[in-house]
Amino acid sequence: MKFHAHPQGAAVEVSMLEVLDGFRGRGLASLLVDTVYEAYPDAWINHGVRTVDGAYWWDRYRDPAPERNIHNRPPGEWAAFFMASRVAADKSRNASWNRHFGLDGHGTAEYRYRQRLETEFIGHDQSFRRREDMPVIDPAVEPLHVGHLVYLPPGLHRYVHDSRHPAERRAHALLDHVGHGNLPRPEDHTGWWNTSPGAALDDALHRELAAGGRGPGLPATQLAFHARPLSEGEVPEYESAGSYLEYIDGGDVQVELAGLSWRRISAPWILHSVVFDPPVEAAVPPLYPEAASETYVERYDEAGARRAPLTPWEQLITERAEELRTVADRLLDGVAARAATAPPRPSVRGPAPDQDPRQPQSTPAPRPRSS
Repeated sequence: MKFHAHPQGAAVEVSMLEVLDGFRGRGLASLLVDTVYEAYPDAWINHGVRTVDGAYWWDRYRDPAPERNIHNRPPGEWAAFFMASRVAADKSRNASWNRHFGLDGHGTAEYRYRQRLETEFIGHDQSFRRREDMPVIDPAVEPLHVGHLVYLPPGLHRYVHDSRHPAERRAHALLDHVGHGNLPRPEDHTGWWNTSPGAALDDALHRELAAGGRGPGLPATQLAFHARPLSEGEVPEYESAGSYLEYIDGGDVQVELAGLSWRRISAPWILHSVVFDPPVEAAVPPLYPEAASETYVERYDEAGARRAPLTPWEQLITERAEELRTVADRLLDGVAARAATAPPRPSVRGPAPDQDPRQPQSTPAPRPRSS
């Protein structure tokens, strides 16, 4: 079980709950959750979004303190600790599982059960708005972390999770597969930059759980990219919401990766991590190709992969491009000037169009005269 607790114990959020095959059906998951309730007797509890197995478990679970479950209370009471819009999304997904599998899921206790989100927003709109006193993140000061979920080919998946190989080589293999210029932009659960590495990995976990195992048929790997603070002159437009931010500028975002972490959902206790020294150049791609900066185009191709380094001959041509262009223009100008002053060339009658130019032209024999 993995959960996050408020520093004063005022709120707790469960981010992962799993019992391995062979140990299920013994009440272990319920015991873990009950222990959290006991350890934080006055805290709001957020159980988050549930998987298919989680929906069945929750339907059987006896909630010891439903009055502290934020899914059972209006957002105005707990919005200081949890993002109301995200909780609403989790509740909607949980409700869809219940409807699909015909489960009750404690629906009679859940607040806003079968009520439209728009109706809740009208009644508690201030809870969904950004708080003015919420701290603002400065990406030029703080190191940030972004989560990502990738589905690797089986051979590469086995390699990057095999601790017998050097961790740095495995990290670079992951980067080469993802693309150094292809860091995630915000999408379903992932792509937001967090102030903590754990939150970035949780984003990747939530995306995998939300997919319900419906990936492309390949094993999933949860990634967390760890970036150094941006240079002050290179900070793009962004929006901050307390513990995370989103770059809303349509262009690319150049970052320096200080490290990389990855794991798999089947063994979340095994975390592979690497510190890059020196840091590795990377980038968030632009929303549209035409919004790419010159730096991005120079470093990465259309798929976000690093461009191959120039050969010595290409480097020489690049460095002397302006000089070569000047010489070429001077030569072309000279050719044009000579062509303009040259006398006209005499026209020479050539062979007939259907005659081989290598054969001499023959004159037809005179017609015989009749007597």
